[in-house]
Amino acid sequence: MTNETVSSRSVLGTLALVFLAIIALSGVDTFLARTERSENRAEAERLAAAGDFKGAIAIERENPHYWLALGEAQLAAGQLTDAEATLAELLRRDSTSGPANLTLARVLVKEGRIAEAVSAYHRAVYGHWDRDAEKNRVNVRFELVKLLAQQGSKEELLAELLPMLDVAPDDLEMRERLGHLFLVAGSAARAGEIFGDILRKHPQDANAYAGLGEAEFARGNYQTAKSDFQIASDLKPSDRAIRARLRLSTEVLALDPMRRGLGPEEQYRRSLKMLGLAAAAVGCSTSPLAIDAQEEAHKAMKERVAPARVSSAIEKNLNLAEELWKIRGQECKKPPAGEEEALRLVLARIAQ
Repeated sequence: MTNETVSSRSVLGTLALVFLAIIALSGVDTFLARTERSENRAEAERLAAAGDFKGAIAIERENPHYWLALGEAQLAAGQLTDAEATLAELLRRDSTSGPANLTLARVLVKEGRIAEAVSAYHRAVYGHWDRDAEKNRVNVRFELVKLLAQQGSKEELLAELLPMLDVAPDDLEMRERLGHLFLVAGSAARAGEIFGDILRKHPQDANAYAGLGEAEFARGNYQTAKSDFQIASDLKPSDRAIRARLRLSTEVLALDPMRRGLGPEEQYRRSLKMLGLAAAAVGCSTSPLAIDAQEEAHKAMKERVAPARVSSAIEKNLNLAEELWKIRGQECKKPPAGEEEALRLVLARIAQ
């Protein structure tokens, strides 16, 4: 073996040792790095579990769950400006996050920025969710429609409800909830369809009968509404709200002088009843206008009317009752209750 051969082998051996050493050191570095990351992750989780989300973010800045948790905590604490800033940073990284947009919507509602909140709710509906995406989207829609119902935005509310017509057709509670929301949106016909569909599947559901009664009541079909409320009350006799709606339907039917089939004498008697209720309703006012109208009503109620003048007397009584009711609306703050509510409904029906 030549010296040159020995020298080559020596160099190769040295290079092999160096290479092995590099591999070993690299493995150690990788192990140490993994250990450090694991320890950091564990420490961040510990801080987050303790409610120190800022501390957790300082260790794991790229973790979106800690940013979201911080934003939710700031919202719960009423730190709205801080919450909005936190969520803005999270959404800068991922603008399509469903949970982040939902939390931002809630912050904006608290700040009274309703239009911006509605936009954030929409982004949450169409954003991405790591789990239970469909369920979360439905829940967000319900939260949005609740907000719109509170704001009295009937057109916007109806627009949000229409896409939900086919959602969860077998979820009884959700369908009943949806039916009532359509009533709030002023769509009694669609509400009636929903409650009717529920009753085809659950014919003994008292709440669905009550909902159907509300739909008919809203459309002015008081006789049908009364029948539905009666069935609901029979199925659920302990429900005071249903009994109250049944009572109101009965009062409206008993007061309305324009109901089909009534003779002139009964129409006149009912017009006097309405006039008396209207006169009593303005008792909350002492204005000269109210006092004069009351005196005219009392005079009309004492007047003897010949059979030939009954029709004109009915019209006069109803016009005076309407005038008294307008005065009440202008001068009395207390909302109508009991027979006054029945009077309001009958007057509104006559005015149509």
